[in-house]
Amino acid sequence: MKSKTALLPRNRAVLLESLDRLAGAANITLVDKGYFLTSKLVETLIGPHAARWGTDIGTTGMGRALADHLDRHGHGDVGKARWDALLSSYNSLVRSYQREDARPPTVEAFFATLKDAFDNCATKDTREILSMLWESRMFAYEYQGRSEVELRELDPLMPTMSGVARNWAMRIGDVPFEFLADTYSGLTPTVRGFIVEASRTPLAVAGNVLPTPDLRAISLKDSRADARIQLADILAGVGREVARLAMAGTFDDELQVTIHEMLDNTVMASDGSPLDVLTGRRPLRYRDDWIDANWNT
Repeated sequence: MKSKTALLPRNRAVLLESLDRLAGAANITLVDKGYFLTSKLVETLIGPHAARWGTDIGTTGMGRALADHLDRHGHGDVGKARWDALLSSYNSLVRSYQREDARPPTVEAFFATLKDAFDNCATKDTREILSMLWESRMFAYEYQGRSEVELRELDPLMPTMSGVARNWAMRIGDVPFEFLADTYSGLTPTVRGFIVEASRTPLAVAGNVLPTPDLRAISLKDSRADARIQLADILAGVGREVARLAMAGTFDDELQVTIHEMLDNTVMASDGSPLDVLTGRRPLRYRDDWIDANWNT
């Protein structure tokens, strides 16, 4: 069974019934990859530049604000083709899977698309952020010779899995657990160890302590041999469909309503984006219960 089969209109009633039976036992994380890439662009260039002047754009919320603005206005202010070219050239520079040949990418293509976006932006706020990126562009040289392991932090899989671990701790409490994942070459033993370590590291946001999961290990298995991974694949397909509906302006489809409590507390998207609106459309009871029990609000 594949998700595309489960999502066929003729199977909708059976799918909804099955999803009801999974209540409390599933977590669907929504990731806007374009936003992730935009936020990493801000983090890896403006972040170290600001740090030289004693500013931490992460803890101050500045990084989030800059990434949100670019995600909302980048396409419109510089043109879709230019903005897509900028993100594509940055992606080619920092994504380690691009390093399989003998000629790793260099910064020149990224610099060219960044300058093109800056030169063709007349909107004041966006132009100022692009100017900050341009002034910080030399930090991009650090990624030309980075090893595959070092670049894994720029893959959305690592922060996503760490975030999912914290969300499961919010759902199930302080108990040990493991992750089982489909076989994937990027999840090397070293990378899996990094994810476990990052997940178990105490973290606070705006003074509020997040749950610290007792994630013990991440193991891999061929999806064809394990029904749990096949089920996760169907849920991933459901997640893509509810996200697609949201991006098209639909937020109250019966599929979205049915799986709402399965949505991850943290959505990797800009504030006010369709995915953010979808997640905040209705209360997440498991999150509210955890906050009531653990935070002084």
